Amino acid sequence: MMLGFRSPICLILSAILLSSVSWLPPLQAQQAQPSPTSEYQYKKDYAQVEGIMKETDPEKRAQLLLAFVKEHPQSRLIPYVSGSYSQIVAPHQQAGAWAKVIAMNEAFVALVPDDKAALGSLVGAYFQTQNFAKTVEHGEKIYVIAPDKSVAFILATSYFQLKNTDNFMKYAERVLAEFPTDQVYTIALQVAGTYAAKRDLTKAAEQAEKVLTAFGEKVPQGVQEKDWNITRSYAYTLMAASLYEKKEYPKAIEQYEKAAKFAPQSDEPYYFIGMSKWNTKDHEGAIAAFAKATVLNKQYAKRAQDNLEKLYRPMHNDTLDGLDEVKAKAKTELGIS
Repeated sequence: MMLGFRSPICLILSAILLSSVSWLPPLQAQQAQPSPTSEYQYKKDYAQVEGIMKETDPEKRAQLLLAFVKEHPQSRLIPYVSGSYSQIVAPHQQAGAWAKVIAMNEAFVALVPDDKAALGSLVGAYFQTQNFAKTVEHGEKIYVIAPDKSVAFILATSYFQLKNTDNFMKYAERVLAEFPTDQVYTIALQVAGTYAAKRDLTKAAEQAEKVLTAFGEKVPQGVQEKDWNITRSYAYTLMAASLYEKKEYPKAIEQYEKAAKFAPQSDEPYYFIGMSKWNTKDHEGAIAAFAKATVLNKQYAKRAQDNLEKLYRPMHNDTLDGLDEVKAKAKTELGIS
């Protein structure tokens, strides 16, 4: 055999061996990387964060914390970093620097979308700036994480402002179930108004009555009595409307009279007092009530005038003689010059 000769089989085996060697992974790849949640990585992360916390400038410290989160998104220290970051945001929140609060929290949420602290702060900031679309966007996220009654209140209020009736009612019902009525009476009245718009006067009246019962003769703290009287009148009007719809006219008159007492310049109570008295055959009482609704010259004036004439004519030889005197008396009683 010649010394330089290599059999075909030897050549094939050599090629296979060389090929195998060429596919061996590099040494670095063979060494397993530590898990981002391992004790080893935790100690490294802890040391890094400890160093960041030595930065005395809050703005620089915030940027370093953001950089850490971006570098270590699965670190066990993320909750701690979140708390530290929130402490930097807090003074801006206390100062009402809402644009700054929003910018800082949006930066954190971009890295940790479900961070409760940042989302909660964002909801408050957007609510304060009346950006209700953004309020509900982030409010819905945090409510899934933590269905807090205060967040439900903000969501209900925001959806009301956005005229999103279905979502308003969804959260408003939760608010009314969680809070005493005297703490959330504005929501209760908005719910009452929503039911009234849907012609569910019974449920509207129920909410209105709860508000009136919650306060009795008291006026809510921070509310002017003249403003509260308008609210009282509105609530009594809703209660009266429910009774009127059920044809319980004497009871309706009682509630409409209370409504008129608290808002004597509102024509709706007088108009429906007139209608209720007409339905109970008290024509004289109906005429007096329609006269007041007429001279106030508001929403119900034309209808009140028409009904006034329909009642007055047959009782006065088919004429309107003396009707001006009836209107003048109504003006005097209402204090209209």
